[in-house]
Amino acid sequence: MPPTVPGRPVKPLSRRTMLSAAILATLTTVAATACTSGNDDTEAKRTTDKAIPVVNWALPNAPASLDYAKSYDNNSTGAVMSLVTEPLERVSSTGEFTPNLATSVTQPDATTLVYKLRSGVKFSSGAEMTAQDVAWSIEYFSADTAQTSALGQQVGGVSVTGPLEVTVKLKAPVPTARAGIAITTLVEEAEFAKAHAKTLGNAGTAPVGTGPYKVASQTAEKITLVRNPQYTRTKPAADKVVFSVIPDDTARQLALRSGSIHGGPVTDRKSAVQWKAIPGATVYASPSLSQDFLAMDVTRAPFDDVHVRRAVAHSVDRAGIMKAGFGSYAKPMSGLVPAGELAGVAGSQRAAEDFLGDLPSYELSEAEAKAELAKSAHPQGFSTTIEYVKDYPWQELTVLNLQRNLKPLGVKITPKPVTANQWYAKFFKHELTGITLPFGFGASYPDPAPLLGKLVGKTNIGPQKINIANWSTPDVEKAQQVITTAGPDAARWTATRTILTQVADQVPYVPLFTEDEVYTLGKGLAFEKSGITSFDLSNGSWIFSLKSTA
Repeated sequence: MPPTVPGRPVKPLSRRTMLSAAILATLTTVAATACTSGNDDTEAKRTTDKAIPVVNWALPNAPASLDYAKSYDNNSTGAVMSLVTEPLERVSSTGEFTPNLATSVTQPDATTLVYKLRSGVKFSSGAEMTAQDVAWSIEYFSADTAQTSALGQQVGGVSVTGPLEVTVKLKAPVPTARAGIAITTLVEEAEFAKAHAKTLGNAGTAPVGTGPYKVASQTAEKITLVRNPQYTRTKPAADKVVFSVIPDDTARQLALRSGSIHGGPVTDRKSAVQWKAIPGATVYASPSLSQDFLAMDVTRAPFDDVHVRRAVAHSVDRAGIMKAGFGSYAKPMSGLVPAGELAGVAGSQRAAEDFLGDLPSYELSEAEAKAELAKSAHPQGFSTTIEYVKDYPWQELTVLNLQRNLKPLGVKITPKPVTANQWYAKFFKHELTGITLPFGFGASYPDPAPLLGKLVGKTNIGPQKINIANWSTPDVEKAQQVITTAGPDAARWTATRTILTQVADQVPYVPLFTEDEVYTLGKGLAFEKSGITSFDLSNGSWIFSLKSTA
């Protein structure tokens, strides 16, 4: 059942700039199947419209800031601030748009987007939302200095073209610009934001929005939202939403058992059975377009040597890590991105899967790893440190696996646990080097442009960019330009194959697995649909789906 938000789904743009009906149908079928596959216990529960006095939702890490432009993290900042500062429209993991602050979006040409805005909307301050607030917000979240610019919206300029109309000019005909703006732009009251530019997002200066809630208090351990009295549209059931920062999965289980929290993410997927054993708890699992992979900085020794990179690739026990870290809540990847992101340009899910299945693979093999290292400039081995996020168990498993498997080759791996915020801070500053473990990376839209097109190419190297391997080739440069520009499917599919083939050969990245998104609700609560995703968290729709069963 769709979330309770006003309006009907907006028809997506034409295939030249958006997604084909075929991929939408395919992905919808995949999602529906996976959500009822037996990996969870999401039998339909009878819900009521009864008000919920308070919902306490656990966060895996504290937001570095409540300003999304400074802390682009769907599971923390996005989950909180999408309830306070709303998107213009909501986009789902299957590529469907639903209007929100924008009542309609049109594209008169390949580089122009026109937003018609809802009238009578007020910020929690009492001020009326204007087209100027929206124009400022789009510019702010698309600025090169904003972490949210990593999606590459390519906004060239924004202008107010009517009392309730904003027009965006793109620098290039980007096929997923609309989705990028929908995901990253959480509209703020411009006057407040500009007056508090230096401290915006800190305690006491949370952005002012038009959403169903406003920030009442903010500490490093807890963020409390209360109803926004200016919000007059369909209201969510919860009167108050409290976000408690509990990084450890086991600690979240204990908190759910005691009733001190009412729901949250399951970051240790293999522990789902323990979550299910909590009386009254429901585990929701949904497939995602996110993926986990290993990256190596090709500009720094020893990883500037392709034979070193291949040796590392042959030293990862993907199957073992996946089973130990995720149980049944992950699937191995054959290429750098899953088939669901490619099916639209490939013509079908099967065509995408067939191509990915034929790519060169690097199975676990000490003999192959030794042979590759012997061909390198470092035949006796080397030393490196790998930073990993300590609250995601699969990351530690991966580092320890590499440490054990590479030791016979004379390679010394030093694990270094860090917090998610520490990792993100270095990532967005482009300061991560050596071997890194990007996690939960997902496309903003089911198309090769938003993720594959950003993980490669010289233009994607640097702060706020995501080519974490600092890798490209002349052929990849040409192909990257094709897939990130609106054009014929056949040409974009050829370019996509070029990039994926060269990644498989040169190994700047080692694909690991795509993981399900798993969340839990405690006794007395249920979602009106079969599960939620990071898209729902970051666009605020999850709170409308949350209902009482009492």
